[in-house]
Amino acid sequence: MRNSITIVVFAALVACSAPVQAQSTRQLLLEGKEMLTDGANHDDQNKLLEVRALFEQAVHDDSLGIFAHYYAASAASELANILHEMDDSDRNRKFLEYVNYAIDHLEAATDRDETFAEGWLMLSAAYGQKMTVRPLQAVSLGRKFNRAMSRARELAPDNPRVVLLRAITAYNLPRIVGGNKDRALEGLYRAARLFEEEVVEDPVLPSWGHEDTYARLGIVFLDRGNLEEARTAFERALEINPEFGWVKHTLLPSLEEAEAASVAN
Repeated sequence: MRNSITIVVFAALVACSAPVQAQSTRQLLLEGKEMLTDGANHDDQNKLLEVRALFEQAVHDDSLGIFAHYYAASAASELANILHEMDDSDRNRKFLEYVNYAIDHLEAATDRDETFAEGWLMLSAAYGQKMTVRPLQAVSLGRKFNRAMSRARELAPDNPRVVLLRAITAYNLPRIVGGNKDRALEGLYRAARLFEEEVVEDPVLPSWGHEDTYARLGIVFLDRGNLEEARTAFERALEINPEFGWVKHTLLPSLEEAEAASVAN
């Protein structure tokens, strides 16, 4: 009888604790998303490392683990982006370490749910990052990039982040391998419209990209010498995300230099 009572009590405790655990994982992801955005805004490597470790705690959750994988990979990708701009003798090794970490987690996420379009999208971006430091693997990585991007597009053709990343790729690739700057501009305009219409019903879901679209539009205009349009785009990016460090500390100063040179001429 004592053993029976113990089993019943234990079962009740498990039943009561399951929703609490689910809730704590959700709260961890929501808090982590805020930290991830803040770390990315300010190029804060320590915060990005901290939040990456935070997300790692939730990767084994049955229902939300794919998002923990996704956001841990996102933190690693942001760390790689920061390193890319730094003058560090050990930069490539560290960069590759972060990118491989991102790939591992995104592959884990898409293995768990093959319909996870956001995961396929970020996986394609991670393969693209790796190509920048492993050019001798460009053929194999290019195939992986195209497969992941095609899968994301197949699953979510009107996802604004999918449209955005395809536009960025079209802008940065040489024309000889499929790049097209005019098509890229059309894609950025379409992404901007889709972001305006997007409603993210669950805050755990990915929601990045709106401000990035206007940052990229500003770059296109700046490259074309359309300085007024570039300023409008950068200012719109800061309306969406006032702490967007890339625009505040890199892109706007570049625009101001171009404006000063234009006045001097």
